[in-house]
Amino acid sequence: MSQASLYQQALGRDFSLLSPLLQTLHLNGQQLWQGQADIKWGKPRLIRGLLGLAMLLRILPAEGCKVPCQVRISPDAQGETWQRRFAKNPMQSRQNWRNGQLWEQMGPLALQLHSQVINGQLLQISQQARYFGLPLPLHVQAKEWAIADKMYFDVEISFKRGGMILHYTGELKQSATV
Repeated sequence: MSQASLYQQALGRDFSLLSPLLQTLHLNGQQLWQGQADIKWGKPRLIRGLLGLAMLLRILPAEGCKVPCQVRISPDAQGETWQRRFAKNPMQSRQNWRNGQLWEQMGPLALQLHSQVINGQLLQISQQARYFGLPLPLHVQAKEWAIADKMYFDVEISFKRGGMILHYTGELKQSATV
């Protein structure tokens, strides 16, 4: 019997409530998904400066509309590596299961994510955010859903007391199981 995937661990019995396409996305096995995304940055100058730095550090994507994107998921015994590419800009993260919680690490940024299934969709909300180990007042909300053979996503990063930092939405189709 194979080991449960990262998201089977995170969702438990609710994994079976995900739409079939999202179950495919979150099962073990290397996969490549391709599509496009719209990426919006927050308006304040300081936020735009920080986003520019985060883009250079390959933590967050550049701003743009109908940006070609791809996601390559590579699971291993310790978790999953998510290699995202928005146009020519790579953005890599590492997801793993630690102490009964799902964590995503992007460079020095670590997010603890609460995951739940609602009407076949995956909703993830950050429980805590840390930058170089220090608490950060960020709120991250991500939603995934499927229609036919396309997976859609909507991710918003904001300050806990308001103020959008980054919002990206898009669609992906499975391109290959590697």
